Amino acid sequence: MRRSGPIQRFMAFAAGLVVALALAAPMTALAQPAPVPTTKILAIGHLTAKWTPEARRAVMPAEVRRTVDLYLAGKIDQWYVKQDQTGVVFLLNVTDLKEAHDLLANLPLGQAGLMEFELIPLGPLNPLRLLVAPPTP
Repeated sequence: MRRSGPIQRFMAFAAGLVVALALAAPMTALAQPAPVPTTKILAIGHLTAKWTPEARRAVMPAEVRRTVDLYLAGKIDQWYVKQDQTGVVFLLNVTDLKEAHDLLANLPLGQAGLMEFELIPLGPLNPLRLLVAPPTP
């Protein structure tokens, strides 16, 4: 049996708190949520049908160098490989979808049409505003 550590317990508590706040909020607050600023962009990459072992050998040395350059420039905050190894996941330190698209499309895999990205803008957890909002009369 796997025990939950302090991080897992905190995450479960935070998730429960967000759900409770959302359910307790007045319907007007739910109908008109406050805008959420984009603070990061989640980029989920997947290999295309053009991916072959030959293409991999030709492109990957340059891809790795350019990706490390983006990390060192502060554009990539975190990077992961998908468990099935069919692509990567980057957490980008950019707030503009066009900038994110351009950064990734200009990498060697993007230029060769070997990888495409789904871009998801992320922002602060909006229901937490209910914790700091003044009480309603």
